[in-house]
Amino acid sequence: MKFLRVPFLLSIMLLASVYVHAGSVVVNTGVNEISISRQFLLSAFAMRTKRWSDGTPIQVFVLPDENPHHVRFVKSSLHIFPYQLRNIWDRAVFSGSGQSPHVVQSEEEMLERIRTVKGAVGYTSKELEGEHGVKQLKVY
Repeated sequence: MKFLRVPFLLSIMLLASVYVHAGSVVVNTGVNEISISRQFLLSAFAMRTKRWSDGTPIQVFVLPDENPHHVRFVKSSLHIFPYQLRNIWDRAVFSGSGQSPHVVQSEEEMLERIRTVKGAVGYTSKELEGEHGVKQLKVY
């Protein structure tokens, strides 16, 4: 029975490492930040924090709720469930105190919008290295 534990544990570790990688948080190159806290990231995506440190308005871009990468990003990077994030947005819209983020249909569209919209933030499923005219943020 002991010999079954090792493959089982290895497979769990492999699945966990695949699941945990949420890709990259990317911003417009005009954003001054190079790293942000996980709490700031959650606050920005929850549409509560509205400006970057230099006063530039934050423009949040997301994929549709049912997109697998959106689900993975919200769980792994924001540490909440997608329905919780949707509830936050809906509550703000319905109460008149806020708005929802901009929804794009693909990662390519996300990168294009982030590249061209001042103060934009979003995410991709892969690590980017100076590509696409966007900047990757470190999240701590």
